[in-house]
This record gives sequence, structure tokens and C-alpha cells, in this order.
Amino acid sequence: MSEHTVSSQAYAKAVLHCAKYPWATVQGLFLTETKDNKIRYIDAIPLSHTWTQLTPMFDIALQQAQIYAASKNLSIGGYYVAYEDPNNIQLSASSALLAKAVLAINSNAVAFVIDAKHLAPESVRSGLIPFVSVDAQWKEQAGAFDSGKKGGKGSEFVLENNRVLVTAKKLIAERAEAAIHDFDEHLDDVSLDWLQNPLLNEQIRTA
Repeated sequence: MSEHTVSSQAYAKAVLHCAKYPWATVQGLFLTETKDNKIRYIDAIPLSHTWTQLTPMFDIALQQAQIYAASKNLSIGGYYVAYEDPNNIQLSASSALLAKAVLAINSNAVAFVIDAKHLAPESVRSGLIPFVSVDAQWKEQAGAFDSGKKGGKGSEFVLENNRVLVTAKKLIAERAEAAIHDFDEHLDDVSLDWLQNPLLNEQIRTA
């Protein structure tokens, strides 16, 4: 299995999408680049906070995200979801279908559930729980992002550096989630750049 490294920009955007809509189920995509069997999660694209099913809107958003990713020489390599019930940290049947649609365009795609409990200031763990496709089933990767488990499957998922969590928590404390816009919001106001979220990119860079 490949080594997966999550950048600060990808992590921060996903968790800020969750922070913006804590009462809703939010979903999005991760953009990746692959080199020497190492997958790096470069960015995140927030999709929705109003729908949770495989719909024509998801298909449209996925197509636009593919075109954008290709323009940056990146791939859509992951799907993320944070549920309105923060105690739900398992991939639901509907989320599994959405993740499967991503898997259909990238056989290395991973699904992530965001555990909102680990977005709290006192938490020292990543809020991402990865699920990989094994024999047509999504399997949780126990111990993921746990650097103390060398040689285990969990050690194949890492954050890019020790600033990733610090940066995300600083941005949450500063209410930076106001700067992130998803595809749903773009449909209401087409001037909102849901694919890039440039203002938030700058906030992440300087955090």
C-alpha cells in the first residue's frame, strides 16, 4: 500500500468546512499527486452541506472538480465526510456510494471520516479516519496517523509536519471557516470560488 501524506492546506480546508456547518453533514474531495508510490494530499474542495446522496448535483460537481484538478496536474484522490452527529465516525452506506464514485476515477482513492471530537483545542490527534477499499469493501485503517505504530497499516498515513494540527486549530479559533465556500454556496452565488477558495489559501499560508 502507498504512503499517504496530508498537507496543511488539505487538512485545514476539510476541517474548516466541518467547522462552518457543525449542524450538517458536509462532504468534499481531496486533490492528490502521486510520485514513487507516495500519495500527497495537496488540497481539498468542499462540495456540500445540504445533500448526502448520490445525485446529479454530485456528478456535476465531480466533473468540474476533475477538470480543475487536471488543470493543476493533480488527481481527485479522496473523499471526506463529517456527519451532523459527531459520534458517527463510520462510513455510512450513502457516503460509501459517493466514495465509490471517486474510486471509479482513481483506484487509489481513500475515503475519510472527520472525527469532530479531535478538532478540539486540547486534542493532539488528527481528526481524519481513513477507509480504504479492500475486496469491494471500505475498511477502516486502525491506528492511522499514529506515528508510534511503525510497520502497521496506520503508519502509512501521516500529516505533512507537526504544524498541520496547530495551523488548523489556530484557524478554527480565528473563525477562518467564514472564508470557505462549497459547491452548494456557489450555486447560490456564482462569484464564490468553491474550487480554489483563494482567500482561505492565503490565511492557511500565513497562519
